[in-house]
Amino acid sequence: MANLSFDFNKVKRTFFNVTLKDGRKLQVKMPMKKTFEKVAEMQNFTEDAEGVSIDDVMDTIGGLCAECISHNLNGEKITAQYMTDNYDLEEMQAFINEYYAFVGGIILRLPASILNHASLY
Repeated sequence: MANLSFDFNKVKRTFFNVTLKDGRKLQVKMPMKKTFEKVAEMQNFTEDAEGVSIDDVMDTIGGLCAECISHNLNGEKITAQYMTDNYDLEEMQAFINEYYAFVGGIILRLPASILNHASLY
C-alpha cells in the first residue's frame, strides 16, 4: 500500500504585486476568508452608501486596503491611517477592484467539481 502525503508548505502560491506611492514594493498574499468576504462586500458598498458620511467611507475603504496589503510576504503592516492620509477614494477603490479581480481569477481556475460543491461546506 502506498504512503501518500501532502505538504501545504510546497503549494505553488500566487501573489499580487503592489507598489505604494513611497516606493515600497510588497507581494500581497491571497486573502483569508474574513478578508475575502469584506472585499466581496466592498463591491456593493459604494452603491449602498447613500447617507453614509465621506469620513466613514474613507475609513472603511482605507481599513480594508490596509488589511489586504498588510497580508504580504514581508510581514509589513500598513495602517488605515497611512492609507487615508496618502491615497484618495478613487485610488483605494481602484486597488480594491484590482485585488478582487486577482482573487476572482484564482477562484475561476478551481476545478468545476469544487465550485459546484462549495455551498456544501
